[in-house]
Amino acid sequence: MGKKTSINDLKEGMILGENLYDSFGNILLSDGIVLKKSYIVKIKGLDISKVKIKNSSFKKYRCKEDKAIKDPYLLETRLEAEKFVKEAMGNIYLNDVLAKKALKVVNKLIEELIENEEIVISLDKLRKIDDYTLEHSVNVCILSLVIGITMGIEYKELVDLGLGAILHDIGKMMVPKSILNKPGPLTINEYKIIKNHTTYGYDILKNNKIISEKAAQVALNHHERLDGNGYPLGKKEKQINLYARIVAISDVYDALTSDRVYKKKIEVYKALEYICKMVGTQFDNEIVKKLIRCIGIYPMGSIVKLNTNEIGLVVDINKIRPTKPIIRIILDEKGNRLQNYIEVDTNRNLDIRIADVFPKFDGNLKFL
Repeated sequence: MGKKTSINDLKEGMILGENLYDSFGNILLSDGIVLKKSYIVKIKGLDISKVKIKNSSFKKYRCKEDKAIKDPYLLETRLEAEKFVKEAMGNIYLNDVLAKKALKVVNKLIEELIENEEIVISLDKLRKIDDYTLEHSVNVCILSLVIGITMGIEYKELVDLGLGAILHDIGKMMVPKSILNKPGPLTINEYKIIKNHTTYGYDILKNNKIISEKAAQVALNHHERLDGNGYPLGKKEKQINLYARIVAISDVYDALTSDRVYKKKIEVYKALEYICKMVGTQFDNEIVKKLIRCIGIYPMGSIVKLNTNEIGLVVDINKIRPTKPIIRIILDEKGNRLQNYIEVDTNRNLDIRIADVFPKFDGNLKFL
């Protein structure tokens, strides 16, 4: 329940009653968020005059208990996590002070993710800094934790998973930056050097009393494969611990969907297609299923073309049938922008299906 409120009447503490999108179709603020001063400033910068606000009675009696009333992108905790990773990557070894900081950050991430009843993550919203290694470490940690929560892993185990994930690439501090940031293909010798980051990382973590052996094993084993063709030890299937199998998938997913110095990112659905093809050889089938449930093949904010030639924006995903999201139609079959949008549940309208996915579009709905 809620009513439309003028953006000039918005106040801190009000609860947003709808998703708000920027001019590129990305979710800017989600339904259920508690408005802060900075959020109100963002809303006033949009081309809208009113937004739906949930009733005050909802706020009064439900605010403390409603798990959906969270900032889904973990902005403040993410900044803290990025700061930690930067500090950790600048030290030759992980001392107890840094390990305790890692523990604090991971606990905060877990608590915020558990409080979010609908765990659906959009890693595009997590790309806030320029340094790929820092950004990647935090993304992999968050996605791994989301998968772990979806799998029902207990809190104590989630802490070990999160520590292993956020520190999985710490060994890269021992690899020359000229190799890490090389814009072209690596030579055979350079590839051998970069593969050493797994053993370097394990050596850094294994003697720290705060980091468990299970967590340290993530740094060592996140490039192992189920078929035994990974590195550094060529382990197979259950020889690779669960945390490392989870992080391996999160690692590849984030790498594929991120811009790198030597390659452009690919679309989410293409990344998931690749990961699904590697089930049984590189990746664990059950973990991949959980990834798809968390991400959605067509994540919220994706721009899609339907078989009706209409263009729409994915506004919600179906965790049971991830190929059947809810789509807000924004252009009709002739390319005209709709003044009053329609939302279509493709799971209930079986004649309507997604025909194509657009990489992105500008504010004038010109697709790029």
